[in-house]
Amino acid sequence: MTWRVIARRDWRLVRDARFTKAALVGLIGVVSIAAYVYPVVGTSPITTSRFGAFVGGWVGSLLAPIGVLFGYGAIAREHESGALRLALSMPHDRSTLVLGRFVGRAGVLSAATIVGMAIAGILVVYPYGTLQPLRFLAFVLLTVGHGATWVGIGVAASALVATNRRALVLGVVALFVLVIVWDAATAGAEAGVAAGVTDGPIRTAVRVSAQLGPGSAFETLVTALAVSDQGTGAWYNGPTLPLPVFVGWLLGPLFVAIRRFERRDIA
Repeated sequence: MTWRVIARRDWRLVRDARFTKAALVGLIGVVSIAAYVYPVVGTSPITTSRFGAFVGGWVGSLLAPIGVLFGYGAIAREHESGALRLALSMPHDRSTLVLGRFVGRAGVLSAATIVGMAIAGILVVYPYGTLQPLRFLAFVLLTVGHGATWVGIGVAASALVATNRRALVLGVVALFVLVIVWDAATAGAEAGVAAGVTDGPIRTAVRVSAQLGPGSAFETLVTALAVSDQGTGAWYNGPTLPLPVFVGWLLGPLFVAIRRFERRDIA
């Protein structure tokens, strides 16, 4: 059995859940409403790349909890029920199982994200906006990757514990730390830097640390797509740092999930 078979099974399982339908409709609705409002309240020029900077923070904050909720039951739910032993008796290894679960669940979220962005692109362009296809495509791919990152974090939480409830708690804790605590701490540190409390290497360390969270890396990259001239600012203010951070968050939790699950004793 290949990871594709497992992914198709999880795709159907997650897609047909009532919560999934409500969450995805809400996601598409938020993106569509933002696209409808943007030409009215945004500043000229009205373009699809500038729309990314307008809506990036909202979409990123919405994808985080949805992704965790999609991913946390990938392994722990079947471990708790005893069905995991049956799944592992099939002709595939553990890494294939985790990869298939991740791809199936992230695929559902990615499909809804693409649908929402397609609707948003039409609403932004018609009748007075401008389509910038390459930058808009890059924004869509970044958004899909950001959603997959949080699904991966949920799957990693599922692989680290033995019960569904613990996986949910661990996923919510990760969400709280990486979104609320991280943003508050870095915002406070940057406020101190702006007030002139620190300078030199400490200032650089604060600015770099502010780019190391998954949400901040995503928003920085999205904002960079809306700027035609990146200028000659410090290296950590552009996409140079956030891009590898973004890729690391996308792949890192999945790697942790696979490594942990391969070593677990399924009692």
